[in-house]
Amino acid sequence: MTTSQPHSLRDGSHNHPSSISPPKQAVSASRQEHDHDLRDGSHNHPAPNTLSAIEARLANLNLVLPPPGGPKANYQLVHRDGDLLYLSGHLPLKPDGTLITGACAPPHIIEEQQSPKWISTEQGYEGAQHCALNLLSTLQSYLSTNVMSTDPTSGVKHPADLSRVVKVVKLFGIVRSHEDFVEQHLVMNGASDVLNHALGKDVGGCHARSAIGTNSLPLGICVEVEMIAKIADM
Repeated sequence: MTTSQPHSLRDGSHNHPSSISPPKQAVSASRQEHDHDLRDGSHNHPAPNTLSAIEARLANLNLVLPPPGGPKANYQLVHRDGDLLYLSGHLPLKPDGTLITGACAPPHIIEEQQSPKWISTEQGYEGAQHCALNLLSTLQSYLSTNVMSTDPTSGVKHPADLSRVVKVVKLFGIVRSHEDFVEQHLVMNGASDVLNHALGKDVGGCHARSAIGTNSLPLGICVEVEMIAKIADM
């Protein structure tokens, strides 16, 4: 025995919960706007980033791009392969030149041992934020010194900047951890949140990511983050 489906199931309205149906005029206007978006593609193409807009978003969080740093050993900070930029692991270096050090530990370990070696998830999160800021600074420095961008209107070439980043493809984070610490993913949210806010969700926020724990990191740092980013054709 079969029963006919309610009208709401046939027309899909059950997927759009609303206690009161909108007036027909509002529906018509909404459909016109939606059709316009489909024609011009604006729903798929948010307003392009500019360097000033990126810096302004960071300023809203009381964050700034630090001066670009250099490698701490025998390696390159950035390796380019076509439109992909592979960035080496970056450290939680603060603007004053100090590093956030220590190992992330559960609250009971921090409370019991009262050792400066152990830091909280929140402190690790802050460290990951600084890693992301340093990654952005390295990207900006690399693009402005190694890549030229062509103005689509005038055809004039000029040094590229962070506005040419079209996607943060992946982050890989290593968190120095106590053996009982299991919140590496929450520490890495610090990096993801900075990139999401600075570059926008479509560019900086929709990345793949891995986070692992380790008992030791160079210079005693609490976290190290590397990144793969995609840049637009120049």
